Amino acid sequence: MKFLPTLTATIQLLCALTNVTAFANNGHNSIRISRRLDLRGVTSDDAENDAATVISAATATATATITPKTTESTTTATITNNNNENPCLSTLIDKILRGNATAASTAVDILARVRGTDLMDTYLNDILPPPKEHFPLWTRLPLTKFSRRARQLRLRKLLDLSTPAIENDNVDDATTNKGSSTRQSRQVAEVNDDEESRNRRARRALFVLLRTMSNNSEYKGISEMLTAAQRDAKVGNIISAEEMRKRTPSELETPKYRVMATRKNGLEIRRYEQFSVCSVTMKELSSITTGGSDKESVARLSNPQLSGATSFGALAGYLFGKNKESKAMKMTTPVFTEGYGDSKKMSFVLPSEYWADGSVVEAPKPLLDSAVKVSSVGGCDRAVLAFGGFARKADVALRSEKLREMVAMDEEWTAVGEAEVTLAQYNDPFTPPWKRRNEVSVPVVLKG
Repeated sequence: MKFLPTLTATIQLLCALTNVTAFANNGHNSIRISRRLDLRGVTSDDAENDAATVISAATATATATITPKTTESTTTATITNNNNENPCLSTLIDKILRGNATAASTAVDILARVRGTDLMDTYLNDILPPPKEHFPLWTRLPLTKFSRRARQLRLRKLLDLSTPAIENDNVDDATTNKGSSTRQSRQVAEVNDDEESRNRRARRALFVLLRTMSNNSEYKGISEMLTAAQRDAKVGNIISAEEMRKRTPSELETPKYRVMATRKNGLEIRRYEQFSVCSVTMKELSSITTGGSDKESVARLSNPQLSGATSFGALAGYLFGKNKESKAMKMTTPVFTEGYGDSKKMSFVLPSEYWADGSVVEAPKPLLDSAVKVSSVGGCDRAVLAFGGFARKADVALRSEKLREMVAMDEEWTAVGEAEVTLAQYNDPFTPPWKRRNEVSVPVVLKG
């Protein structure tokens, strides 16, 4: 065992050398900028409010100029990105991965400056780590966790967990709802996925991660974040009710319920109070030929990953004022999805002022050609199974099957007939998968 100190010292030396050498395999064009940049006037709110624009693939070519002010210790300089040079993101990224939330906030601010331009993609491409197979074997050793390369590898692993695979809209939901294996479902759903599409989603995931790091006062580095993501991604991982409450947007109203029973396997029996929803179905939306936001809703509704908080089509339009009274209402959570094919229905919860008996009739009337229906949901008991992640079709199918098995084996409660499983998604699309709250549920009654 005398060789261990020598081995440890050797590995530490390799780590130190790595931190001062070029990262040969990643193809990045790292440019160090010693001059201090003046980023005042750019806030994280700018990035959040324009997040959809920031992440979308830009089609216009733009030039971004950042001009820092002159100070006693800083020479006046103007950095013009006519050649798509990255203004200090390459130097910020390692600080970010080591746990510097301020550096992450600065990176988000820089990206906000170039929102809606080709430079957005250029900057993100410049700091994207290479695929895992490009990293040397030694970066996977536990003693190398302080190496820059090892941190880059952990970022790649986290991006792989945080980048949703594209889903094939031609796959019948009934296939995944009726017990096909998770592996088979994923193979079918991930067809026709090209490299550019994967890179585009990876850039989006990277921006989401940067926002998460910058907004988290308890962020301690990439290793801890990766561990949390890996734990959440494990099949069969049971997430506590307390953890799920933390993942629920506190500023949004959600239906009220009382927990009637809990099980060690993660099953929860809830008694819901009455609430109201606005809903659309695929069949009704697909029959609309007026164009505009409703056609957008058809496309979004066909993909459960996108049809949640991102849908500014028929339902979100109704909620935000596209109704007969032109009345805007508060956003709520969760978004419910149930059924499949033409019978698939998506619902937004209405604000609580329309939950009481008879009050749903006071809700703004939908436009005649919107396909939106407003209704009251009576109080009922439901068996619920919570999980994290993106709530892809294969994941929902797996959790739904597990939910039915749990209810079938329960000694006190039984499912109501052939009732369909309902999916509930609580978070916006800029929430990383290990911080998301998703649930599948079925109505139940007491046995006997």
